[in-house]
Amino acid sequence: MSHVAIEKVNDGSDKTLPVFGEIAKRFEAIQRRAFDLFEKRGCELGHDFEDWLKAEHEVLGWPAAEMSRKDDAYEMQITLPGFETKDVQVTATPSEIIVHAATSEQKKEEKGNVLWTEFGSNDVYRRFILSNPINVDKVTAHLEKGVLRINAPETEKAKVAAKAA
Repeated sequence: MSHVAIEKVNDGSDKTLPVFGEIAKRFEAIQRRAFDLFEKRGCELGHDFEDWLKAEHEVLGWPAAEMSRKDDAYEMQITLPGFETKDVQVTATPSEIIVHAATSEQKKEEKGNVLWTEFGSNDVYRRFILSNPINVDKVTAHLEKGVLRINAPETEKAKVAAKAA
């Protein structure tokens, strides 16, 4: 099991990290693509949600993921086939987990009859907004057999509030 490094941000208001700049760029690309889809349909109203989801999928890609709560912690699993530990960056803030995985493949000149290929660079972002604050210092992440597993324990304050409710 390979441990993945986690960038820990205890101050959730600090949006100056490079990952947040990249997310802002991706968000703008999604907006542009969703508007393109709207225009291609002749500016027909009523498909905004569908356009947005299609644009998100096209721009960001969507590896399969699952988030659950167990023993006062969030557990996430994200499929990242073909990625190695060095390709994966996890950022934890008190209210969210952001996963960025990127590979850069050089296309090899091959003799043959390749008609098309999807092999090449791969860049994936996933963002998980959490309903209760987490202890960023205790977040762990492991990549094994193409599945990234993240454990994000809630803060003691969140645990106490949940038990009182």
